[in-house]
Amino acid sequence: MAPAEDYVPFRGLDTATARELLSVLPGRALSDRQNRAPSLGALLAACASADGSVRLSGYGIGPQREDERLSVEAVWVGDTDLAEYKVDERHGPGCQCDSLWQAVARRYRLDAQDGPDEVLRTRPEWAGGAQGWRLWWD
Repeated sequence: MAPAEDYVPFRGLDTATARELLSVLPGRALSDRQNRAPSLGALLAACASADGSVRLSGYGIGPQREDERLSVEAVWVGDTDLAEYKVDERHGPGCQCDSLWQAVARRYRLDAQDGPDEVLRTRPEWAGGAQGWRLWWD
């Protein structure tokens, strides 16, 4: 039975769900990416191995549409040792968003074709209010 909706947003995708998706999605789906973001497979692997400190947000396009897919637009990283980075929304002098992104990409083996379009410090309710970084690709 097909889902009722053809567009389903999600936030805070967890470790268990990432592991399940890695085991059932075909390789071509895992190689897909949201614009220049990391591949779905790399993002799911990071989430699956991070024991809750990496969560994913995005949307699913259902089988009712020709472009059925799972797209991740943002990754939330709640590693406490990354909390000291300084990020300025205007990316002025002293902004460390590039260094933060490089640390996250290296640590979690993220294969993005470019850095995120936005980096914000957040405390999402689905992470129990824990502080972390939201990295988003348009």
